[in-house]
Amino acid sequence: MNTVSAPDAPYVDDQGSTLLDLARFLQQGGADATLELDGIRRKAANELQRYGQDIGSHLAVLGIRIPPAVQLTMLADGSRLHVENDHPQKAEIEAFLQKESRLVKWFKEIEVLHEILRRIDLRRSLNPDEASLENFSIGLTSVGCIAFFTSK
Repeated sequence: MNTVSAPDAPYVDDQGSTLLDLARFLQQGGADATLELDGIRRKAANELQRYGQDIGSHLAVLGIRIPPAVQLTMLADGSRLHVENDHPQKAEIEAFLQKESRLVKWFKEIEVLHEILRRIDLRRSLNPDEASLENFSIGLTSVGCIAFFTSK
């Protein structure tokens, strides 16, 4: 997500529905299907990379520079994306995101994939009540997009 030379037009990913793909993935083997964790990990990583390229190109066209990094989270009521950190162009980023329901929907799909992986990875050590005290975030950095959880 290099913003040194901003493109004239943003890259728009023709993303499908991640959750629909996941449902198909789960149904492939019928009732006895086994879920391949590596497949979900690949899907989550791919979606995150594509999301970063898409949103990064839009921000570049708007003249929004990365770095500094941008931390995106969903508001508690699930109504819109919010810039959690103090980026100098925070207001412009949030104004752009309010007009982009496609990117908000895609964020939620990526969040679901990462929550599934997190619960599987921590199924023994994470109390379900503790999991509800976490927020999913996507970080837009100069070297790409990262997904992480923070305490509420």
